[in-house]
Amino acid sequence: MSEPVPEPGWGLPAWMFVLSFVYPIPHTIALRNLLLGAGLAVSVWLVARNRPQGQWGRLWGQLRRLLARFNGAGRVLAVLTVWLVLQSAFISPYPQAALRMLRGDWLVVLGVAAVALCAVFATRRDCGHRLLTAFVLALCAHILWLLAYQIAVWLRTGEYPLGFTPFAHKDYQSMLVTTLVSLLLASLVARAATRRVFFGLSWRVTALMLLLSCVAAATLQSRNAIIIVVALLVLAVALYAKCERKRSVRRTVTIGAVLLLFGALAVGLGLRSDDRWKEFGEAAAVAFDTTNNLAWLDESKYPRPRTSNGQPVDHSAYARLAWAKVGLEQLAVYPWGLGYGHKAFGWAVNRSYQVQTGHESSHSGLLDFTLANGVPGIVLWLVLSAALLAAGWRAFRACSSPAGLMLLFTVVAYFLRCLVDGQLSGFRLETYALIAAALAMSTALECGAGESSREEDRGCA
Repeated sequence: MSEPVPEPGWGLPAWMFVLSFVYPIPHTIALRNLLLGAGLAVSVWLVARNRPQGQWGRLWGQLRRLLARFNGAGRVLAVLTVWLVLQSAFISPYPQAALRMLRGDWLVVLGVAAVALCAVFATRRDCGHRLLTAFVLALCAHILWLLAYQIAVWLRTGEYPLGFTPFAHKDYQSMLVTTLVSLLLASLVARAATRRVFFGLSWRVTALMLLLSCVAAATLQSRNAIIIVVALLVLAVALYAKCERKRSVRRTVTIGAVLLLFGALAVGLGLRSDDRWKEFGEAAAVAFDTTNNLAWLDESKYPRPRTSNGQPVDHSAYARLAWAKVGLEQLAVYPWGLGYGHKAFGWAVNRSYQVQTGHESSHSGLLDFTLANGVPGIVLWLVLSAALLAAGWRAFRACSSPAGLMLLFTVVAYFLRCLVDGQLSGFRLETYALIAAALAMSTALECGAGESSREEDRGCA
C-alpha cells in the first residue's frame, strides 16, 4: 500500500500571492526572478518528497499522462519556439537585437510557464485550487489598492482622479482588471452550470469583486478594458445559456440579465467618465489617411488633424488606428518578419520611410508579433491559442472542469487585449504564461490522469 501524500499546506499559495502581486509593479524584475527560483525549488522538493517510493519513472509517467490533454498545444509551442529562433537568427535584418530580446522575453516566458506547471503539480492533492485562489486574491488586492488610492485623492482634493493609479501607467492596472474579470466570470458560470466551487470564495464575494472590477475599468478611463469586459460578459451569458438550455429557463434568464447588467454598468460608467468616446468617430475618419495626415509618424513635426470644433483629434484613437493601417501595409513589405521583439513596428517604419522616429510598438500586440515574427509566427500563435481554447472547452464539457472554463476565458481575454493593445511581450506575456500554465495543469488534474478526453456533454447537460 502506498503511503498517503502529505497535504501541501499554504506555503506555495502564499508564494503565488506574493509573486502575482509583485509581477505588475515596475522595477521588481530581480525580486520576481528570486521568487520564481524559490517557487521552482520548493515545487521540485515537494514533488521529490511525495513521489512514490523510489519510482521516478512512475512519477514521470503520471506527469506525461496529465499533460497528454495538452499535447497539441505543447507541440505547437515547441514549433513556434523553433521558428522564433530561426527567424531571428537567419531572416531578421537585426539578428543581434532580435536574439537578445528573444532571450530576455520569450525564454523567460517559457521558464515562468514551467514554474507554474511544477507548482500546481506539487500541490496536486487539491488540484491547484489554492494556488489559483491566491492568484485571484492578488489581483483583487490590486483592484482594492487602486480604488482606495483614487478615493483617498478624491477626499483630499474634492475631485475624483479618473485615470490616476498608485503606480505606473493605467494600462498596467487595466490588464489586471480584464484578467480578473475573466477568471471571476468563468468561476461564476462554472459554479452555476455544474454546482462545482473552484475558488474558496462565496458567490457574493465573487460577484462583489466582479462589480468592483467593472468600476475600476471605468475609473481607469480605459476604453479597451471596458470593451473587453463587455465582450467577456456577453461570452459568459452565451455559454451559460448553452449549459442551462435543458434546465430552468427562469434561472438562465435571471443570471444572464444580472451579467448583462454588469456590462451595462461598465459601459455607462465608461461613457460618463471618459469624454474621448465622443471624439472617436472623428478621429477614425481622418486616421486612415496616413498620406496627407502624418501626425502618426512624428507629432513634433506634423500637427494632429482637427475636429469639427477646431480641437486636435484624440491622440489615442487617431494614433492607434493610423498605426494599425501602416502596420498592415508594412506586413505586405515584410511578410517574413523583422525579428523578435516589440520594436518590430518601429523597425518597419524607420526602414520604409527612411526616418528615425523612436517608434516601437503599433499598440496592437498581434500586429507587433506578426511584424516581428512573420506570417508563420502569427499563424502558429493563433493555432496555439485555438488549441488551448479547445482543450479548456473539452475539459469543461467532458468532466465539468471549472479550470478548463477559466482557461478558455483567460485565452479569450488575453487575445482580445493583444488585438487592441501592445501587450504580447514583457511582464504581461509572462503573467499570461503563469496563469495559463497553472490553469492547464489544474484542468488536467481535475479531469484525471487516466480519463479519456471524450466530448461527452456532462458539464453542459
